Amino acid sequence: MLFGPKNEVVGLDIGSRSIKVAEVSESKKGWTLKKFGTIDIDPGAIEEGVVKDHQNVANAIRQLYQNYNIKQQNVAISIGGYSVIVKNITIQNMPEEQLHESINFEAEQYIPFDINDVNIDFQILGEAQHNPNQMNFLLVAAKKDMVNDYINLIDMAGLN
Repeated sequence: MLFGPKNEVVGLDIGSRSIKVAEVSESKKGWTLKKFGTIDIDPGAIEEGVVKDHQNVANAIRQLYQNYNIKQQNVAISIGGYSVIVKNITIQNMPEEQLHESINFEAEQYIPFDINDVNIDFQILGEAQHNPNQMNFLLVAAKKDMVNDYINLIDMAGLN
């Protein structure tokens, strides 16, 4: 199960001009889009990924939920902007456990922020195309204050 008892997921894409919502559910035939909607937000409420007017955006999320009669309270959100770094990196092959231990060192080389100010995650993509002794992984880092800002926004909107 992902979030709910019926394998339902609600995704929110919070952009600088609009918010989009998609509700999907899983069946024996695969995933099905149940509902999709969008709502415009006031100019300046979000700028370059930074929420400037929390109450306005939270109200828009609540209105979007009401407009499309969405009941699921657990959501998956995306964030973007200058506070998010995504890099495809090639390094020497190593077990995933070892990469977990060395990820901060690897990340410091690619992230222009203090490593203590970011949340870091990675996904191993597999063997490097031109060198079987190397591996590719996707490094993702997001500033903690931005992540917390969006979590607080979702909480203000009455969602999880």
